[in-house]
Amino acid sequence: MKRVVTGIVTAALSTAIVLYLPPRFFVVVVTGVVLLAAAEYSALVQRITVAPRFRLALWLALVFVAFASRIHSSTQAQIVPLTRLVVLDVQFVAATVVLVTAIAVGLSSRTGLRDRLALSAMFAFGALWLGLFLFAAVQLHERRPALLLWVLAVAAAGDICAYYGGRAFGRRPLAPRISPKKTVAGAVSGLTASLGVGLAGLLPWFGLELFLPSVPLAALLCGAAGQTGDLVASLLKRAAKVKDASRLLPGHGGLLDRLDSVMLATPLMYVLVDIGTFGPVSVLYGAGTVGALP
Repeated sequence: MKRVVTGIVTAALSTAIVLYLPPRFFVVVVTGVVLLAAAEYSALVQRITVAPRFRLALWLALVFVAFASRIHSSTQAQIVPLTRLVVLDVQFVAATVVLVTAIAVGLSSRTGLRDRLALSAMFAFGALWLGLFLFAAVQLHERRPALLLWVLAVAAAGDICAYYGGRAFGRRPLAPRISPKKTVAGAVSGLTASLGVGLAGLLPWFGLELFLPSVPLAALLCGAAGQTGDLVASLLKRAAKVKDASRLLPGHGGLLDRLDSVMLATPLMYVLVDIGTFGPVSVLYGAGTVGALP
């Protein structure tokens, strides 16, 4: 019961944030959520290896990613005047900052050489895992809030139905060494739910003008990315020898436990939108209004 109540509350709150917050406030809120998730990730890394100043460095890198995402949005909308900093590809700059910081974190450690290399790798992975989600969420919200809501719903539905479908019908394990309770039946149930929610949410949120044959495939891909993210989080927690990332959300664990299914699906959705899966990018820009379903 606690799990259900927490799920309903977080779903309602997430929907309100996506649909009704103006872009500048949305950036602040989603950055705060990502920083809390980064604190949980840092705590897990600390259980795996010695990682001094890891959390602070990760926070600084993610704040820079948030800043870069806002600059990118402003240049797309031509809100700010073009300067050398703005003309420079902000995604490339953000990736460079992450790489340099990862190297610095590894070199500054006083552990063995292998642990230093592992620490740099875990920093780069965490910064990209959380940072790409942050960047993609901001960009999708800028373009059309319903795009972000769609992928969140698709990934969440897949996560929920994979859990309950696996408990009801699961026999064959999906990845026993990573997460023994996940089953093939659960994965199929999750993908079916992702497809159903993706198609059900398409018409009322976008209308017939954005319905393309590629959309069902997009729902399946985002659903599969959501389940992959869940497995990644399970692998990380298994390496850290903990059940949950934290106890922040009753019945669910921490923010990482709640966000794991959307942190890979959201960047994938951003790519799918850019290649025209949901119609021309020119149609998606400015197609809706913040504060209401577009």
